[in-house]
Amino acid sequence: MTSTVSQARAIEGRIEGPVGAPAVLVLGGISSGKTLTGEGGWWPGVAGPGGALDPARFRLISADFLNTGEAGYPSAKEQARAILGLIALWEIDRVHIVGASYGGSIGLAIAEAAPGRVSGVTCISGAHRADPLATAWRSIQREIAEFGLRHGDGAGALDLARRLAMTTYRTRDELRLRFRDPAPGTRDANGVTAWLEAAGAKYAAKTAPDHFLALSRALDAVDLDPSRIKVPVHYIAVEDDLLVPLADMEEAAERTPDARLTVLRSIYGHDAFLKEVEAMNALIAADLEALS
Repeated sequence: MTSTVSQARAIEGRIEGPVGAPAVLVLGGISSGKTLTGEGGWWPGVAGPGGALDPARFRLISADFLNTGEAGYPSAKEQARAILGLIALWEIDRVHIVGASYGGSIGLAIAEAAPGRVSGVTCISGAHRADPLATAWRSIQREIAEFGLRHGDGAGALDLARRLAMTTYRTRDELRLRFRDPAPGTRDANGVTAWLEAAGAKYAAKTAPDHFLALSRALDAVDLDPSRIKVPVHYIAVEDDLLVPLADMEEAAERTPDARLTVLRSIYGHDAFLKEVEAMNALIAADLEALS
């Protein structure tokens, strides 16, 4: 197995897995990046030994996202061009794309831009355009981050913005089960506020406010025409997802010429792709079966 890092058009990517194995491009949300497997990998249990995205079986490609573009933030088309340029460095002709959240939307943009280089897309909790309520929540997060930058505490403000974001990634049912009557001595016994504080501090410690602002705006600017996607797409939606509503996933599937839709129930809402490891492995493995 080999693992190398390359750079193209201001982004870095990583490729790992046997030379000649089927190639799979894996893209996540705006908090993900090129570190897919191993220590610090953003998709534990799914990407790695024994998971559906096993580097012993597949040539796995992961990438950072552009954080700038012609409008000050990157468009979906700009992301697609940059990632396609990165893949070209490894002389890979064709990939299957597994994309979740923002990465699902960018996977659709890549498939639209280069159908000859994409065999299919597994698009998890990612749609062709942003939901207005999700945009409203993100706009408040950006205002918090920008307020902090203006007052000399960008990291502190980003911590608060992330805490707000966490309440949109999950569901009322999960928080009720975890924090209403937690078992004494457990992590959840510290309460929902402590959970949010930990999540905010962790994110602010590793993310620059300007990076967050650019990609948050990029999320809101996604606007694709699914009817122009000429490769098979498997949309995987979560019924309880607050950020990417089922209705938007249904619309994307209806407008995509060759599409099917799977709907899951999960108390984890938008974060189901990170938390529902067994379900994700089963669905992704089925999509990749024809490749291996």
